[in-house]
Amino acid sequence: MSAVQYRLVVRRGPNPNQTFDLTRDTMTLGRDITNDIVINDPEISRHHARLIRTGSGYALEDLRSTNASFVNRQRLSGLQQLSNGDLIGFGETVTLAYEVLGAPAQATLASGGPTRADVGGYQQPMPPPQPAYAPPPAGYQPDYAYPPEEEEPDRNRWVVIGCAVLTVVFCCALVGGAILIDQMNLYCDVPIMQNMSFFCVP
Repeated sequence: MSAVQYRLVVRRGPNPNQTFDLTRDTMTLGRDITNDIVINDPEISRHHARLIRTGSGYALEDLRSTNASFVNRQRLSGLQQLSNGDLIGFGETVTLAYEVLGAPAQATLASGGPTRADVGGYQQPMPPPQPAYAPPPAGYQPDYAYPPEEEEPDRNRWVVIGCAVLTVVFCCALVGGAILIDQMNLYCDVPIMQNMSFFCVP
C-alpha cells in the first residue's frame, strides 16, 4: 500500500496546473521567495498563509494577509483542517486544489461517506470526512511572525495627482503675472508686447 501524499494544484492564477508537494510539517505560502510555496500574483501577500501537518493531513491558516484566504469560498478565521478536493482561494484571482493521493480505500468505505470525488477532471479516492476545525498540534504557537501587510501604493495615482498640482501652480503663476503686468502698466517692458501698439503706446 502506497503512503498517503498531499499536494496543492493551481486551478486558477499564474502557471495553471502547477503542482506543489506538501512534505514538511509546516510550510508557508506567499509572494516572497523565502516561502516554501511561492506564487507570484498581486493578490498574494508576501507571507500569505501557512500549512500545518495534523493527524488528518494538513490544516490551513491565514497569516493576516491583505486579501484573505478562503476554503470552499468561506473566509478563514482560524486554523482549518483541509479535506481532499477542497478549493483554496487567495484573494480573488488565485485558486488551488488540495489533493490527497493514496488514501486507504478501506477507511473511505467504512466512513459511509462518498467514495469518490471529481478533482480536476479525474477521479480520486476521498478520505473520511474531517471536522472543519483542526486542533493545533502539540507545541503550536500562533505567533504571527509576519506583521500585517499594508496595501502597496498606487504609483500611477500619485503621478496623476502630481501632474494636476503642477498644472494648477502653472496656471496660477500665469494669471498672477498677467494681473501684475496690468496693475503696474508694464506692457512696454515685456519684449513680446513692444511691437504691439495697442498694448504699448510711446
